[in-house]
Amino acid sequence: MNLANQNFRANRTNESPRDRAQPSGTQMQRGFKLLEARWKYLKAQESFRRSPLLIASRLISWRARCLLQKPAVIKLSEWDARMFLAAEWRGIEKLLFTFRENYEPEMSCLKTILSPGKVFVDAGANIGIYSVAASKLVAETGRVLAFEPSAQSFPVLKKNIALNRLTNVRAFPVALAQDSGKAWLHRGPNPTLNSLGKDPAWKEEGEEIVTETLDKALERAGIERVDVIKIDVQGAEELVIRGARKTITLERPIVIFEVWPEGALLLGLSPAGAWELLKSAGYEFFEASRGGKVSRTETPPAIGNVVAIHRETKEKPRSWGLSTP
Repeated sequence: MNLANQNFRANRTNESPRDRAQPSGTQMQRGFKLLEARWKYLKAQESFRRSPLLIASRLISWRARCLLQKPAVIKLSEWDARMFLAAEWRGIEKLLFTFRENYEPEMSCLKTILSPGKVFVDAGANIGIYSVAASKLVAETGRVLAFEPSAQSFPVLKKNIALNRLTNVRAFPVALAQDSGKAWLHRGPNPTLNSLGKDPAWKEEGEEIVTETLDKALERAGIERVDVIKIDVQGAEELVIRGARKTITLERPIVIFEVWPEGALLLGLSPAGAWELLKSAGYEFFEASRGGKVSRTETPPAIGNVVAIHRETKEKPRSWGLSTP
């Protein structure tokens, strides 16, 4: 999860009655801080620094599409893929329309850790950007398993799989978790923020969903190995890892996961629970940057994505400059 999604969370609710009761000067200060944060984010993006007019024009174009409720289909040349985007201003759609392949730096890592024949698990697939990219990289001999429980996002995920005629992707309307059963998925201001943990400021909206452990899901799907797991489940990453103990212990897959302490705390979990579990299992941690480069990190970020790789993994990406045991 990159800085743009931090902006989503910073603005994930409408103003409360208390906010509306604040003096107009205070509201103006909040507005200036919001604009400052957005500008800071834009300036930090390599694609904006390289082509500011293009990025600005895309943002304006997307705003107009949202006002007109006109969805789009964008082309992702790097993966020879297309993505259907619903006309949503607050959500992943704006980022994909604006930044395309540069949506998140971890996307660049996929090219170094995936190759034909490998198996990729997408936990919290949303509308399918990681699943589509992974499908192209693992090719027909590989497999992608996409898990997305939200009734808001799952149909779009299926639409994007069909749009690209992907035959190596299987999509499941299921949330990966620690136990198999059912749970309540709370709906945030946009589907990107839907979570098992409820923010107190959110409305009382949601849906009952099915949960499954990754170990059991792989067994049912007849998948005997996993090479890479991506987990972006709004603070429930620890639960996904607990339900994948067998897979992580035996297969030692590379794990791309989100650290979001606030979301974990809403579930009564440790802010760095996923990190701690993987560390105890022998994993080392890296932060990604544009171009597929990574740097080792010893402490969890305040918020953001982390790439975890087992210290005894033999097939380490050469471009990462890691030693092989």
